[in-house]
Amino acid sequence: MNKLAEKLTLEMIPDGIWRTVAEEIGVTNLIKLAELVGGANIYIPKAESFVRPVLYEKIKEEYNGYNIALLARKYGITERWVREICGDDIPGQIELIEYLEGLGSNS
Repeated sequence: MNKLAEKLTLEMIPDGIWRTVAEEIGVTNLIKLAELVGGANIYIPKAESFVRPVLYEKIKEEYNGYNIALLARKYGITERWVREICGDDIPGQIELIEYLEGLGSNS
């Protein structure tokens, strides 16, 4: 950060989005952001998209194979999306083929 930027205060930033950002993250971090991506057209995703992997892990931890509707309501997503996240397998349930093969090996 250059010497001029070090003297910048919040009051010197015009009212608007950048003043709001500076109020939240601080003037120093606003300058760092400007140095990093200044002049570029960037898309800033919603915060929820950054924490989505954490949400998916939480859903997988709570999934028992029978609570799809409950999880969908709890986390505000569709039942289809819960199935997509967790897959169709029910924890601890074996496949029919595995079961039948196991029966055949006991004879």
